[in-house]
Amino acid sequence: MSRWKTSLLTALAASALLAQTASQRQGVDVRRVGAHLACQCKVCADTVASCAMLECEFCKPARTRIFNMQHAGISDDAIVATFVKEFGPGVYRGEPNSFYWIVPYAALAFGCLGIFWFVRRYYHRTPGTVGAGVARNGDGDAAMDRFRDQIEKETAKFD
Repeated sequence: MSRWKTSLLTALAASALLAQTASQRQGVDVRRVGAHLACQCKVCADTVASCAMLECEFCKPARTRIFNMQHAGISDDAIVATFVKEFGPGVYRGEPNSFYWIVPYAALAFGCLGIFWFVRRYYHRTPGTVGAGVARNGDGDAAMDRFRDQIEKETAKFD
């Protein structure tokens, strides 16, 4: 009897290890087709291949359906066309083109140019204005003498 229980436990463990779950069905082929289909749940904006929600109401059955359709011999384009016909053109996600790769770098370049322009325009010193209001060698103009006198009168009140 003990041998029978051991055999049964071994068979159950082997079947549990070999069973495919929905997450294991998402192989390279399923991800390739799922990358062209948008997730239709109300929460995320991912594709069927990249949706990470556990028990997603759309992606989990879609992955299983894609897996079954691929094993039935249906081509990738026909699978995508089936989903587009069933859920409308909003489910289709095309391949990213070079425009989507260039936009972040172009925005960064324009931002750097804007900062360079701003700093150059508003922080640029002209050579004649550096130190123009400072008295040199004790020789000051009348306005500076007046300010010094006023400072001395006000500080004399505190003594």
